[in-house]
Amino acid sequence: MKKIIRSITVLSLIAGSLAIFSCKNDQNTKDAPKPMQNEMHQPNIDENAEAKGYEDEGLQAEFKDEKTADLYDLYVAIKDAFVNTNSQAASAKAAELAETATNKKGIVAIANEIAESGNINKQREAFSKLTEAMEPVLRNALASGEIYKQYCPMAFEGKGDYWYSNSKDIFNPYYGNKMLKCGRVQETIK
Repeated sequence: MKKIIRSITVLSLIAGSLAIFSCKNDQNTKDAPKPMQNEMHQPNIDENAEAKGYEDEGLQAEFKDEKTADLYDLYVAIKDAFVNTNSQAASAKAAELAETATNKKGIVAIANEIAESGNINKQREAFSKLTEAMEPVLRNALASGEIYKQYCPMAFEGKGDYWYSNSKDIFNPYYGNKMLKCGRVQETIK
């Protein structure tokens, strides 16, 4: 009987200690780094307010030539439209991109696909192809600064997909306000 009482007492002390330490530990985790830049983590946000009016205002990268800078700026504007779940803005910026990318036939075709569609899901699928087409344009194109290649593992029913951003902060163009912070920085392009 003494052994049972002693075991219960020891277990109670352990449980009480764990409760005390875990409460203290909450204070220390406020400054702890977030794993994988918020991947799969949805903070308590007002979903309608958070994404509305989002504009990628990270550090601006400087490009070796103005044409590439114009292409990238329009790409980012299209991405921002998807973050804001605004198919009309995406169409308008994609039409501008198609006009600007005259010597990049693949980019022109994809931009026209986005511009001509009014369906946000079809546009986001085309945006995935646009991101892929932009990669060779962006590689070795920077004079200074950084571009962040970001990744969402949940995009397109768990297949995952990429996008480029001026900021390390995650604002997901594939889900907009549904899963705004899902993703991580996959690579930094310098």
